[in-house]
Amino acid sequence: METLKENLFSRRVKELMKENRYSQKKLCEICGITEAAFSRYMNSDRLPRTDVLANIANTLHTTSDYLIGNDNNYGYDQLKILLASSRDDLSKNQKRDLISILMDEYDRPDGN
Repeated sequence: METLKENLFSRRVKELMKENRYSQKKLCEICGITEAAFSRYMNSDRLPRTDVLANIANTLHTTSDYLIGNDNNYGYDQLKILLASSRDDLSKNQKRDLISILMDEYDRPDGN
């Protein structure tokens, strides 16, 4: 895989770790990987095997395609999957925020 995608992988994982409040140690524990291996992934030395990539994506509530740059934008189906898979992890306030965002969009005067 080309360097740009590897850098993108590292950047996206870091962003999602921050959003989900995961330290490197915690993410590695959950995904069952060593910190040394994770460090190699993050330094663009190599990409994880598909099963490890899937574990990282699931833990970070995203898709493998998004992490490696094959899916730059979330469409309806991806958002639906992400929301369904993370609904138990969201607080009531986070759920209200999401509903508010959707309702604001629904109530826009342009009707789109």
